[in-house]
Amino acid sequence: MITKKKSETAAPERKHLRRIIVILDHIIEYNRLKELADLVKYRSKLMSYYGLDLKTGKWNTKQFPVTQTDAQMEGIKSDIRTYNKAVRDFNMYEEFLVRKYCIDIVGQAYKVDGVIVFHPPSAISCHL
Repeated sequence: MITKKKSETAAPERKHLRRIIVILDHIIEYNRLKELADLVKYRSKLMSYYGLDLKTGKWNTKQFPVTQTDAQMEGIKSDIRTYNKAVRDFNMYEEFLVRKYCIDIVGQAYKVDGVIVFHPPSAISCHL
């Protein structure tokens, strides 16, 4: 007879994530948010190549490219500035939407693991 330890047979515990879901009133708001998110995603690929850990925000200096000219270094600096601006613009627009839709980010976000999901107006189904 084979016996297994409890940890081997027990199913892994799932962390139940709760979220605040906001259905936006206007598709323009959703499109703008998606556009900004896509820009951050696009720019973050380059930052990962440069050695930025996107989850922690820390740099891996061993991965940072060694430049041959000042122009190359200026290009990298410009890429970093552009990435930071994209993240800042996304965060500011998200904050604008949070205020517009009266979401109590301090009180509610802590209760729901800090996740707010925005959906376009078409996400509402009116099938009665």
